[in-house]
Amino acid sequence: MKRETRHERSSANAIGRRTFIKTGAAAAGAAAMPDVALAEEPRSAIVVVHGTDIAKMVEAGMARMGGWDKFFKPGTKVALKPNIAWNSTPEQGGNTHPDIIRAFVLAAEARKVKQVAIPENTCHPEKKTFVTSGVRDALKGTGAKLYRPKPADYRPVAVPKGRICKEAKVAGDLLDADCLVNMPVAKHHGGATLSLSMKNWMGAIDNSSRRSWHRNGLHQCIADFSTFLKPTLVVIDATRIMLDNGPQGPGRLAHPHEIIFATDPVAADTYAASLFKKTPKDVPHIGLAAELGVGCADIAKIKVERIEA
Repeated sequence: MKRETRHERSSANAIGRRTFIKTGAAAAGAAAMPDVALAEEPRSAIVVVHGTDIAKMVEAGMARMGGWDKFFKPGTKVALKPNIAWNSTPEQGGNTHPDIIRAFVLAAEARKVKQVAIPENTCHPEKKTFVTSGVRDALKGTGAKLYRPKPADYRPVAVPKGRICKEAKVAGDLLDADCLVNMPVAKHHGGATLSLSMKNWMGAIDNSSRRSWHRNGLHQCIADFSTFLKPTLVVIDATRIMLDNGPQGPGRLAHPHEIIFATDPVAADTYAASLFKKTPKDVPHIGLAAELGVGCADIAKIKVERIEA
């Protein structure tokens, strides 16, 4: 099982302190004004950047998330998990846009991280997928490690909170990362209804694990695994979204021209689902993950900050 990192412990402690402060303040307020209802603060917050220049959109979003230096530290290991599973072009919307991936790699390397790993268990042969997607070219001149994991690159892990998915084999670079960025493209999916950030973990596991999820309850397995592998940051590519015939496509596209930034994957997926006019009730793994405590699936309790870039 993956050990709790210093980042996770400090985040948990910070959350505990904030919860104590808010609870104490609420109790005091309630005692002083028993007849006044207290306003409930949003449980999660996301940043939605709208624009057409992807590099500027990424910079604007990361600034609102606290800046690059909050996530990328000198000498640390960074792992990016985009969706690069399909032999399709950036215009077709089957994969994460290469310009988003490049922006993160350049920012990480500018901050002297030790490694940027980009493992992807592709569905089409990686020699075609990495090229047609535009990602191979986007990474020219960088030291990023883009690869399809071999069997030896996966490590078995236990999923203690899983209801169905109790174990899986996961790409080791994702387990070892000090900063793990989940950066899917938003699109239709025939089996999972939508492919967003939590569904994107299927490119992080080996084929035997992936087959097991499809056989035994895909939505629950996605939710289960999300209790284990938790991203430092979620970045959803909704610059263009595939409305049908996913996950491979080609399909009908809409163009929200948005990139979604969050630390809560359930909140990020809940908002992204709304771009398809869907709610967590329509995408069962979102609601199931919320039930397991992964994040907030109530759009009314999610603070959405919108930025033009």
